[in-house]
Amino acid sequence: MNKTDKPLILFFIIAFLLAWAVMALPVAQHFGVLSAELQLEILLIIGSWMPNIAAFIVLGFIIKRKGNIKALLRGWLKWNMHPGWYLLALSPILFGFITIIIYQLIYSYSPYTELFADPAQFIGLLILITITGAMGEELGWRGFALPRLQLRMNALNASIILGIIWALWHLPLWFAGLGFEAIPYWAYMLIGVSFSVMVTAACNSSGGSLLIATLFHLFLNVAVNMIENEAFPILAMIFVISAISIIAYFGPKKLSKITKLPIDKEIKAWS
Repeated sequence: MNKTDKPLILFFIIAFLLAWAVMALPVAQHFGVLSAELQLEILLIIGSWMPNIAAFIVLGFIIKRKGNIKALLRGWLKWNMHPGWYLLALSPILFGFITIIIYQLIYSYSPYTELFADPAQFIGLLILITITGAMGEELGWRGFALPRLQLRMNALNASIILGIIWALWHLPLWFAGLGFEAIPYWAYMLIGVSFSVMVTAACNSSGGSLLIATLFHLFLNVAVNMIENEAFPILAMIFVISAISIIAYFGPKKLSKITKLPIDKEIKAWS
């Protein structure tokens, strides 16, 4: 158990190298190094799939266990769980509305971005954020990395480490001139770690459902598009309070009331 998990380390290295290589293009364009006009939406879609692709590469070329990629994909089919987890997956949207209310009370100004004002624009954004972060990342982060981390440490520590890595993985966006630079990075980091705790609790309690992890990620993306950048610190505090509540209720060891984690120790993957 104390031996280095080389496939996990390789997964993180590949996920970073591939994504940062893609994001280097808009960063170079932003700083005038690259003059060509880039299709940023396409680059965001490609870059966001790198955690999944990194998992496929490690499973297919490093571990080389027959059927392991299909097993990973089947995580999207685990839908039979307590309805409460589906409601919890929606909680980031609730957090967004709470953030708007609190900000309005403090500053007498609503940081609402009118996300839902134009149905056509909202549907387009919903499709984009579904096929990028929501679907493109979770097979890697929660499907491949999370069970392996939990075999080496308790669920809380695994969640914190994965949340920090997740936030660092997104760091090039703050240098690409896409508007992320106006978001306080410390608030984004707190959201990432707190979100990671919530998703770990959902995955452990649902038999390793990557469907619930993907829905969580989708509604997180909706929430962050609901508010203006200056409201992110309030959103971060709400996420932190929610994560602390989950830790207090479930306990740090498993972040769940289950008696045994749904992880196969032999193949280091969800059962």
